[in-house]
Amino acid sequence: MILIELIFDAAPNAREDVADLARRTMAETQREKGCILYRFTFDLDLPHRFTLIELWESEEDLKAHFAGKAFKTFWAELPSGWSSVSSRAWQGPLVASVLPGSGQTP
Repeated sequence: MILIELIFDAAPNAREDVADLARRTMAETQREKGCILYRFTFDLDLPHRFTLIELWESEEDLKAHFAGKAFKTFWAELPSGWSSVSSRAWQGPLVASVLPGSGQTP
């Protein structure tokens, strides 16, 4: 599994355009092979700040995403004026877990 977190700021006047692009990108990417989670959110205190969380089954699936239409279209259509805040990635197995107090078993 590969987990990616990308945080970036959109230009303040481009927030709605970025949000529309993010919706289209999510819808297309979530149908890709190996995509477990692909979700954009925005910061409640900084509405122009977006976070993308991705979870992929394998490196091969992620590489296919990077070569695919959704990924390329996102970067081609992202309005100018954006800036990267941070990006991080983790790779390795995931183990089922139960939230404390949920009464569920893994």
